[in-house]
Amino acid sequence: MVIKLINSCVIILISTFIGLELARRYVARTRELSALQGALSRLETEILHYASHLPEALIRIGESVGGGTGRLFCLTGQTLTDKKKFTVAEAWSSSLGQLKRELFFQQEDLDILHRFGNQLGSSDREGQVRFIRLTLLQLREEEQKARMIRDKYEKMYRNLGILGGIALAILLL
Repeated sequence: MVIKLINSCVIILISTFIGLELARRYVARTRELSALQGALSRLETEILHYASHLPEALIRIGESVGGGTGRLFCLTGQTLTDKKKFTVAEAWSSSLGQLKRELFFQQEDLDILHRFGNQLGSSDREGQVRFIRLTLLQLREEEQKARMIRDKYEKMYRNLGILGGIALAILLL
């Protein structure tokens, strides 16, 4: 009987952990989208007001933002600095590919980021700022959608993990 109780507790703990992990993904996506918007706003400021070199600006922004978004900016900046043969679009795409598993972005978010990377560094200062602002608008829309989805599913997955574990434990007793 003691073994059944221990197994039941383990089942409840594991299913609760799974539910919390699934809920965390929704929260992390909204956090990443918000951080990305902040980073792009800083990049706009760097381009518009400071006229910084792009690799230096990317590294500086990445270090200040932190998280997966910060690593994306740092890696892109370091790739541009270390490997002079890379274009900005190639460095951005390469960095995005390397960090794809660490970031909590969905395909729509990645499509926006790939389009942004293809345009980054390919036009004059005003063109860059316009494209950054367009990307920011698209990311705000995605963040609003992500918040709605998070509000809908976060609580459900947390509760489903706990209640599913309890139900399974009862069935096995």
